Amino acid sequence: WDAGMVVCVAAGNSGPNSGTIASPGLSDKVITVGAFDDKDTAGNRDDDDVAEFSSRGPTIYGDIKPDILAPGVNIVSLRSPNSYLDKLQKSSRVGNDYTVLSGTSMATPICAGIVALMLEHNPNLPPNEVKERLMNNAVSWEGIDPNKYGAGYINAEKAIY
Repeated sequence: WDAGMVVCVAAGNSGPNSGTIASPGLSDKVITVGAFDDKDTAGNRDDDDVAEFSSRGPTIYGDIKPDILAPGVNIVSLRSPNSYLDKLQKSSRVGNDYTVLSGTSMATPICAGIVALMLEHNPNLPPNEVKERLMNNAVSWEGIDPNKYGAGYINAEKAIY
């Protein structure tokens, strides 16, 4: 972070209780990503919410976390054949090459991809400005608990400018 590298980390899957974000998500020099659940209704935002399993703040230091939410429920990703997870969750396979998983570790790469696009558009953005733009341009709800929702749902289109 101090050397100019943006770091995105998973908030963890220890929700729904408060105070469940652990290291490295505690740091203010990372973007801590919680998981969002669109309830498989992409065209309808009325039922969208933070995923039940997504860890929540405040941190042990009293700081607000997560920083932002990204899609983290039923995410289709590349399968790693014969890996521990592949053997454990055979029913999650999608064809031969993909798997569907949920977790903040599935939400974090989505955030990292948006960060990469932001830096492609403006390579001179320092990490703190990347984080600020993501958080300031998130989709938020009225009266939300920032220790549950962070700044809200990540919005790539608004963050990349």
